[in-house]
Amino acid sequence: MYKEIIYGPEDAVPLASNNHEGIVIEVITCNYKVKKVYIDNGSTIDVLYYKTFKELQLEEKQFIPIRTPLIGFAGPPVRSKGMITLMIMVGLSPKCRTVPMNLAVVKESSSYNMILGQPTLNALRAVCSTLHLSMKFPMPAGVAKVLGDPEVVRACYIVTLKGKEKLVAQAAYLEP
Repeated sequence: MYKEIIYGPEDAVPLASNNHEGIVIEVITCNYKVKKVYIDNGSTIDVLYYKTFKELQLEEKQFIPIRTPLIGFAGPPVRSKGMITLMIMVGLSPKCRTVPMNLAVVKESSSYNMILGQPTLNALRAVCSTLHLSMKFPMPAGVAKVLGDPEVVRACYIVTLKGKEKLVAQAAYLEP
């Protein structure tokens, strides 16, 4: 039914890539194109940042309560505002899939708008390659391929570094 997913010589390595960037893609949800979606194979949850939640014109009454704090963000555990289920389209028509995502909404600053973690990657049966800055997933009619943008991921990385420099500078003033 599904084709085998492989990365081979026909899969180009982006010239702008330093071969150590993450994968950042675009998805469609709530009739909006959401850019700066970080693919994180290590995340056990999918995350929607609160600023993006508000831009999508969603309402907090849609939240499903979450009691467990989230661990893995820089610093202490983070409390989620709640969970929301959205239909997310990944890929470009006709090679795209729409899957329901349960997203933890967090009110933290980030250069990203959303994180696709293991739940969505597993639902898509996705195979990711950071070398190729892409993600592939099976479709009944073949294999869909979603390319990351090395320029976007580099810009997000620079914003993240600037944010950490501020935190380090602030921490230096707080030490005795």
